[in-house]
Amino acid sequence: MFGDDEDLAVAEDQEIEENDAAVISAYFEEKGLVRQQLDSFNGFINSSLQEIVDENSLITVTPNNQHNPGQSLEEEAESTTYEIKFGQIYLSKPTFVEADGETVAIFPKEARLRNLTYAAPLYVDLEKRVITRRPGPDGEGEESEEHVTPYDKVFLGDVPIMLRSDYCNLHGRSERDLSDLGECPYDQGGYFIINGSEKVLIAQERMANNHVYVFRKSQPSKYAFQAECRSVCEGSVRASSSMSVRMLSRAGAKKGAGQCIRATLPYIRSDIPLLVVFRALGFTADRDILEHIVYDFGDDAMLEALRPSIEEAFPIGDQEVALDYIGKRGTTVGATRERRVAYARDLLEKEFLPHISMEPACETRKAYFLGYVVHRLLLVALGRRDEDDRDHYGNKRLDLGGPLLANLFRALFRKLGKDTRAHVQRCVDRGREINLTAAVNKDTISRGLKYSLATGNWGVLGGPGELRPGVSQVLNRLTYASTLSHLRRINSPIGREGKLAKPRQLHNTQWGMICPAETPEGQACGLVKNLALMTYVSVGCAAGPLLEFLEECATEALEDIAPGVVARATKILVNGVWVGVHRDPGDLVARLRAMRRHVDIETEVGVVHDIPLRELRLTTDAGRCCRPLFIVQDRRLRVRKRDVVALQARDETGFSWDSLIEAGAIEYVDVEEEETTMMAMSIHDLKAAREDPLHAYSDTYTHCEIHPAMILGVCASIVPFPDHNQSPRNTYQSAMGKQAMGINTIVAIACYSGYNQEDSTMMNQSSIDRGIFRSIFFRSYKTEERKQGSIVQEFIERPSREITAGMRHGTYDKLDDDGIAAPGTRVSGDDVVIGKTSPIPDDGSGMPQRFTKRDCSSSLRHSESGMVDAVLLTTGADGQRFVKMRVRSIRIPQVGDKFASRHGQKGTIGITYTQEDMPFTAEGIVPDLIINPHAIPSRMTIGHLVEALMSKVAACLGKEGDATPFTAVTVEDISTLLHGCGYQQRGWETMYNGHTGRALAAPIFLNPTYYQRLKHMVDDKIHARGRGPVQILTRQPVEGRARDGGLRFGEMERDCIISHGASAFLKERLFDQSDAYRVHVCERCGLIAVANLKKNQYYCTACKNTTGIVAVHLPYACKLLFQELMAMCIAPRMQF
Repeated sequence: MFGDDEDLAVAEDQEIEENDAAVISAYFEEKGLVRQQLDSFNGFINSSLQEIVDENSLITVTPNNQHNPGQSLEEEAESTTYEIKFGQIYLSKPTFVEADGETVAIFPKEARLRNLTYAAPLYVDLEKRVITRRPGPDGEGEESEEHVTPYDKVFLGDVPIMLRSDYCNLHGRSERDLSDLGECPYDQGGYFIINGSEKVLIAQERMANNHVYVFRKSQPSKYAFQAECRSVCEGSVRASSSMSVRMLSRAGAKKGAGQCIRATLPYIRSDIPLLVVFRALGFTADRDILEHIVYDFGDDAMLEALRPSIEEAFPIGDQEVALDYIGKRGTTVGATRERRVAYARDLLEKEFLPHISMEPACETRKAYFLGYVVHRLLLVALGRRDEDDRDHYGNKRLDLGGPLLANLFRALFRKLGKDTRAHVQRCVDRGREINLTAAVNKDTISRGLKYSLATGNWGVLGGPGELRPGVSQVLNRLTYASTLSHLRRINSPIGREGKLAKPRQLHNTQWGMICPAETPEGQACGLVKNLALMTYVSVGCAAGPLLEFLEECATEALEDIAPGVVARATKILVNGVWVGVHRDPGDLVARLRAMRRHVDIETEVGVVHDIPLRELRLTTDAGRCCRPLFIVQDRRLRVRKRDVVALQARDETGFSWDSLIEAGAIEYVDVEEEETTMMAMSIHDLKAAREDPLHAYSDTYTHCEIHPAMILGVCASIVPFPDHNQSPRNTYQSAMGKQAMGINTIVAIACYSGYNQEDSTMMNQSSIDRGIFRSIFFRSYKTEERKQGSIVQEFIERPSREITAGMRHGTYDKLDDDGIAAPGTRVSGDDVVIGKTSPIPDDGSGMPQRFTKRDCSSSLRHSESGMVDAVLLTTGADGQRFVKMRVRSIRIPQVGDKFASRHGQKGTIGITYTQEDMPFTAEGIVPDLIINPHAIPSRMTIGHLVEALMSKVAACLGKEGDATPFTAVTVEDISTLLHGCGYQQRGWETMYNGHTGRALAAPIFLNPTYYQRLKHMVDDKIHARGRGPVQILTRQPVEGRARDGGLRFGEMERDCIISHGASAFLKERLFDQSDAYRVHVCERCGLIAVANLKKNQYYCTACKNTTGIVAVHLPYACKLLFQELMAMCIAPRMQF
């Protein structure tokens, strides 16, 4: 009746039926998987760098007056002040200065190959101002004269650049350009290249600053409760200034004194009574103070709890006395009263709660905030509120590359400022010309950043504070999944040896933010975590626009209100700072959310309306975990069918993920705000709430999950049907998936000949011969001609036996005339692949030397063999010759190699059978792999079986199966489809014995399954030795396969042999085969004697005896101990 166009319009306005994949793919297409790293680094480059330079921009130097003999001190001479100001900074794209002085643009591939650092030069505008002041004519007033010299673009140092960030040479390039530059189009960036090695910054987890936390102290303790606030000024240089308020426990209180409340202030040695702090802030009357803590004077219990504190501070009545009380307990000893009061005043202004203000005259706001902290403490003490949860993810922040580099750069720039100041001071004192380009040491920043990124020790060498290890790690490139997972890792800096279970456990608030499966086993379990797929880490934005908006929206500032208003209004906190109160919070929250959905304020601002506490908390700081959710309005999604259609055709329409956010269909919700929402798990929940509100789970939904599978991380998302597995199995697979390459194989679950017991597997040798699981292993060897100054100390060449000392055991025949093995050469253990010599300096005797060179060649690892795959000859960072060689070896599966399914079912090959010896089906299908049925029941990896069933259906129908978790697919559905394909519906098959041809009694579960070959191969582990190298000190065999070490016969093994009574074997292991030695001992004094066996002469140096000297066999380690005791003037005498 209405025509087709109308119907189409109605259809387009419909709600989407399924949690649509188009939305998810649009997110990943736009954001990628390492967006959090790139955004954080871009924030550092675009804003933090300049802010840090501006913070410490001015250096003022005055000459230290030298005594001038011809001039009396009274005579007023002219005074000169020198000011150096750092101004605008400039950063170019990454470049490299070659040894001949030429500056060229550098690309990541070249940096990797030539072991260079991918960094961009940083320049700064400097200004030198000389201000000369001299007495005016006739001695009245003074004249000043300024002389300004600008220095444009002074080189400050090199800043390593994150790949694919805004300043990277690859930014914005097409796939074709990337391929031409030798880069993989699938590489997401997010890491640095330092000296040719790829480094990733691991996100560091920490407690949020400026939050008030109340904890119950574990008894016995002097205190019962503690409220603390780690206060950090926004964008500040200084370390956090902690303030805490503690309530004495009953045991800690003096007899009859009651439970007082004390405050701990920075730089003050002892705790200060609470009311003394209020009086020092200028609030002297008890009523004024109580108004700031207890908002409702009808609350008798809270007033009663404060009675002991009021009585304790009774003798200190006014502000001066209170300030003196605090000043006396400060760090300065023996100061006058005025000095003490000034010290305390300054401390309360600058160090006490600096995030509220560091300006004078803000006592009211600080008093309100201190009162709020005490109020929170009392709520917990009176049992009205639970203590805070340290592990709540809303209380955590992640320091990504941006903040980490900003803190490091800040420390280095301050060090540079100090050095510059010292240099200028020296020049001024000695009357020399100030050369600013020489004063600014360009190595401070370059070396500092490079050192921390290269070693992972985060911090300034020799600076304040300890170095944090393990912040920067070598990027794991074993598989694509392992690389992505490494770029999304989070570390909690808690001691690994701590047996605390709480921080390791999965917390409810981590839902959707952190992968529940991907964490290592062992000591770091639960401390090293990974981001879930759709997690976004906030970059941080300015709170200024938000404060302006609050001012317009009838927010009453703290200075302008009577304390009685607070009880009836809602407190408004912005980043932990109490800025005011509002009478209609519901309206304000609605307006703020509407503005965020229209992108009038930043999308990452967190709006938390805490109704029980009567607070509205707004957060704009960096490092909060957020995730996108569909917005629900009137039980309907705001996203419409037409949006999804436009998304699917985004190349033509230009409609993208950001368009969805601007349209107000999706918003980012952080962990704290998530707790104030009502979330539907799927669109069907919304449907149920509309159709039958009474029986639905809820009818007040505010948001809907995009897809529940997005709670998983990169590695856990590779597991098919993880919701059908026992949870630790998904954790095991998440760890194994990082070291695996896989293929679809035909797997039978059966017992056949007994060679697959205890997680062994049997493999089809014919499949191996056809190439199943065949892989190539690459190892690179590198060497360079080292220089000392301009003199080359080493030469890459083919060493000559006639004139070269210390030649290796291996063959030098594989080397060409240039000293390098050519590509295509077959090499095996200990063969020399790169020849290198260094000259032996003349010994100064004037005699001709036999050898003029020493061998420094590189040889292949002795347990490996392969082909030289590629050779690179180039120059390094200092222009020295530099060689890299790649050797490849083909690894064919063999007994002992490790394999695993995607469900934590790992095992090694126990035997390989040729195809004719394997069992087969009536169709003639032979399994590639046979695993043991006992691997399934106790491990409960039902996902393994469901995957196998789904694979069989998919193979028969020629389609892809959907193994996403939390979907409506059931085993029954798959079974029905399989039955329709003409197979037994549960995947069983009748099989025939390969040796006899008879049918096996039991039906066998035979289905395709994706199996992975893991990097643990028997060729890399096999180790045995008879004789070999020994340690120099103890002459016992060295340790480890790489050094051809011995196999340790340890304490427990010794105990076993003793219990068997096999003493001769014990002596052989621990003595004959280890460090047997012979010494000569004097029978008279029992000390070691001197023996000359050639002349058959024996002499005891201790007792001057030449007879009665006997040979004793003992371990060399024992002889060493005796000699070390002798060195300590202890005589170990051997008595016979």
